[in-house]
Amino acid sequence: MIKLTDTIQNLPHSPTLWANDLVHQKRSDGETVYHMGFGESPFPVPARLEKALADAAHRKEYLKADGLDDLCEAVREYYRPIYGDDYINATEIIIAPGSKLILYALQMAIEGDLLMPVPSWVSYDPQAKMLHADVIKVPTTLDDDGYHIDPEELRNVIKQARENGQNPSKIILNAPSNPTGLTIPSDELEPIAKVCEEEGVLIISDEIYGLVSFDGEYRSCAPYAPAVTAVTTGLSKHLSLGGWRIGVGFIPKDIEGLHNALRCIVSETWSCVSSPIQQACVEAYKGHKDIEDHIQACTDIHALMNKTIAHGLREVGIIAPEPQGAFYNYPNFEPFREGLAANGITTSQDVHEVLLKEYNLATLPGKAFGAEADVLTLRLSGCDYDGATALKAYQDGETLDRAFIEKYAPRVLKAIEIFGQFVAEYGSAEVKKVGT
Repeated sequence: MIKLTDTIQNLPHSPTLWANDLVHQKRSDGETVYHMGFGESPFPVPARLEKALADAAHRKEYLKADGLDDLCEAVREYYRPIYGDDYINATEIIIAPGSKLILYALQMAIEGDLLMPVPSWVSYDPQAKMLHADVIKVPTTLDDDGYHIDPEELRNVIKQARENGQNPSKIILNAPSNPTGLTIPSDELEPIAKVCEEEGVLIISDEIYGLVSFDGEYRSCAPYAPAVTAVTTGLSKHLSLGGWRIGVGFIPKDIEGLHNALRCIVSETWSCVSSPIQQACVEAYKGHKDIEDHIQACTDIHALMNKTIAHGLREVGIIAPEPQGAFYNYPNFEPFREGLAANGITTSQDVHEVLLKEYNLATLPGKAFGAEADVLTLRLSGCDYDGATALKAYQDGETLDRAFIEKYAPRVLKAIEIFGQFVAEYGSAEVKKVGT
């Protein structure tokens, strides 16, 4: 009898992709669905990159496992002002079909168990489990000042794990954060990096949202611990190129054999990223003014949408830290716990299911991001609008205000309204049975 491995049999479908598939199905069936379950930036491909891809369509050759030389060089120089010469000169570049595969390859290459701040992106935990590594959760604090990891608490988690016979050898940090839309404050990055360096822990810094920072400041721990920090990034978020599948990794030379190990993984798996895509993406890293203006305009619209969501949730009593980047909110329904429980809603999964079944509002439960089941959090994505139309309006001089959202993103406002209805109907002690 042919059997699947236990690891894969017990692996759920990615919650984000599942939510997107479900919404597409419902909409194809003619249903009106409000979509906050999938983080796909809605803006169009810049004209310069469209042309570059068309011009490169004839390129059919296999490329080096590391990536196209011209692309690696363009990436290196684009990030030099951000990271500084010390980090850039101390790293090698890897190009992959999306940063997710670089995250997986790094976990595969480094022996030991994963330290995972909670909440974290949905794929970190399953990737570790696919590699038969333990996931060691690290507590965080979320507030209007950001996403906080206490350095000494991190050190204690590492020491306790070692006493338990585990091998905490790598940590994934993500800022701006998916699912929270919050960043690790700049002055907190260095002490976190110092703990990891002293404890011999590789920092995998997932910076895919690094250029979607609402205040324009790029935050990274890479300059503070260059010898033990690998960075993953790409073009899917700030340039809305998720379907192009282009990821970038900065691999520290000081970790002997790591770059070569990744090249070996590439050679035995994806071989190389599509040649036309790599050729076209060189233009994304040349610092062209039209591309940089596009990134800033998209970021400005993301800020408007997601701050508006947070403010709307707060107005009805939901805990919702002010987002600082990316395109997410991570509200907490704790103030309504008693009323929700009276209505049979005791977990984030319950909140998610009632919103979907009763209001056709797609969200994701906090449990999918590592939170305990009874923590009443959701991950919301503020991208349910026509990005091309909204972007053109902004570029043509329209003001980013409430009227802009009313005109170009009415589903976002309707979703906020639904949350008010939900807490009014299910968040009080007066029992309203789910499904009635």
